[in-house]
Amino acid sequence: MYQLIATDLDGTLLNAEHQISEHTQQTIARLYEQNIKFLIATGRHYNDVRPIADQFDFPMYLITSNGARVHNKAGEVLYRADLSSAEITRILELSARYPLHRNIYHEDNWYVEENNEYVRSFNKHSGFNYQLTDFDRLDHQHICKLFFVAEHELLQQLEKELVDEFGDSLNITFSLPDCLEVMTAKANKGAALQAVLEQKSIAPEHCIAFGDGLNDKEMLSLVGKGVIMANAHDRLKLTLPHLEQTLSNKENGVAEFLIGTFKL
Repeated sequence: MYQLIATDLDGTLLNAEHQISEHTQQTIARLYEQNIKFLIATGRHYNDVRPIADQFDFPMYLITSNGARVHNKAGEVLYRADLSSAEITRILELSARYPLHRNIYHEDNWYVEENNEYVRSFNKHSGFNYQLTDFDRLDHQHICKLFFVAEHELLQQLEKELVDEFGDSLNITFSLPDCLEVMTAKANKGAALQAVLEQKSIAPEHCIAFGDGLNDKEMLSLVGKGVIMANAHDRLKLTLPHLEQTLSNKENGVAEFLIGTFKL
């Protein structure tokens, strides 16, 4: 039977208000009482995710920044994968040509060049907020992720340019249709989850994973039961057509699938 549940946050575990519904929280708590472990795997920063994880009455591992960081239950960093200074410089040069909102995760901080209320709204419940800074003056050490917010068609143009420039040396993926994320190739949710499973001596086939974005592809492919949300990105559905689907995040799709699977 399944021993661990791994889930994305935005568009998956969180509802349209970017919160965990009481129904979902109670379902996961019931499974924990049956010794089923639970893990969050997200593109968000650790400081943004920790308050969300604290809503549960039990500790958990956290995969953050799309696998660039893994923290254990005590909050210690088990794994990190940062971009190089040369990569960051070139990514900033290419992205500067586009009218988009640029974001950087730099160790414990989130930096932007200008205010953006839409971007800020995703983090209003956790209290984790960005800081305004000049990217030209930013230290390039310990940067694990850059992400860009704009219309999907515009981000597709930047995606193509980055892929043409870097090939497989970067992990370039959409977490949402209007959010393109860039990490080192070593940073992905699948590789990070594999590291956790090895430490916990759990085989991938004994895991269930939920996701809605292209940044969930490696994690969904790794586990014994990968489940795609009804509201998932069309490219994810086309990439993994053999996987089961559940209801949307607005309909508590994670909880409903778990209730059916575990006969709760």
